Amino acid sequence: MEQKSVSPIKLLLMSSAGMFLDGYQLTVVALAILIMKPDLHLSDFGASLMIDSLILGTIIGAVSVGYLADRFGRRRIYMYNLLFFLIFGIASVATFNFILIVVFRVMMGIAVGADYPVSNSYIAEMAPEKLRGKFLSFSSVAFVIGALSSSLVAALFFYFDFPDSSWRYMVGIGLIPAAIVLILRLSMPESEKWEKVQRIRKRGAVREMFRGQSAKFTILTSVIWFIYDMGAFGIGLLVPSLLQSSNLIGNYYENAIVTSAFLVIGLISGVIVIMLVDRIGRKSIQMLGFLGMGISLILIPYTFYTFLIVILAFAEFSNGWPSATVGIFPAELSSTEFRSSAYGLAATIGKLGAVAGVLIIGNSINPSSFYIFTIFGLIMFSAIIMTVFLRETGKLKLDEMFLPEV
Repeated sequence: MEQKSVSPIKLLLMSSAGMFLDGYQLTVVALAILIMKPDLHLSDFGASLMIDSLILGTIIGAVSVGYLADRFGRRRIYMYNLLFFLIFGIASVATFNFILIVVFRVMMGIAVGADYPVSNSYIAEMAPEKLRGKFLSFSSVAFVIGALSSSLVAALFFYFDFPDSSWRYMVGIGLIPAAIVLILRLSMPESEKWEKVQRIRKRGAVREMFRGQSAKFTILTSVIWFIYDMGAFGIGLLVPSLLQSSNLIGNYYENAIVTSAFLVIGLISGVIVIMLVDRIGRKSIQMLGFLGMGISLILIPYTFYTFLIVILAFAEFSNGWPSATVGIFPAELSSTEFRSSAYGLAATIGKLGAVAGVLIIGNSINPSSFYIFTIFGLIMFSAIIMTVFLRETGKLKLDEMFLPEV
């Protein structure tokens, strides 16, 4: 059967849309929580739960739906997960009950989590070989674009001093692009590589990711992603709270503007990675990024009331490097038979790191707990050592990843 063609640009935009939505929804709540707390009368724990709700759903969606995409195809999941996202997104902004909002955002997170393994497996299998690294790197840029969009929306709402209940509009605006992408995804074809594998698929093929060389890569990519998200989300989602606690920012509007500036730095970093990913290799980019993240985390306690903004800017720039590669490695170092499952597992474990980072750092924004930042910095350095044991995939075709290294 002849494979339907799809333009590279459409493939890139449609497959990166899920990351855009994830970036928007995660960041908009990190900012909107400043007015959600008085509107919904939230405690600090309730605020943390609201921020973590989408991440918790992502954990469930990535690991469970990743397997379904290996079993039933990329295209089917590719469409239904966005419909799921829209339904519960609308429900989350329409209800006034705190518990229901959290539940609905968990359901939204399941849809976002589903998009991680499906879209990135789809890109790896459908993109032209010479563009595969750049296309996979763009996913992290799409996340930053989504986050930047939400911070600019928040800045607009804060500038005009809309009522506290306006957080519903801030969150709801992010549902508009989801509806557009859902319609456009209807014309996307099934992955040809996945279809070929189905003709020779063996029972229990997914279990192969825990055998031999595949087991090594599955474990390493998952643990490294956990470490990355623990540092990146632990700092990134709490930037507004860190700025507020340091007394360096005067009001919500200034907070949103400075957060937007950090995200622009992250966007620039992501573009640099796209240009370098095939030149200096995935491993070098990942190790340099973790080095910068580790240094930033260690320095935060010593600059909290002085140069915090400078250190956070450096952290954001450093985050952009492994942000791309932690998602590239599980997509490239997995067989088509279990690529989506392996990617889903790595993304799930990564999001567990994000939850841990938000909860631990969120309760460490005071001088008596500043040692936590040093510990986190040292953990970032451990990811550099782990990266050494990954295989450099930049010069290899997707079907050559499991040939013996020379």
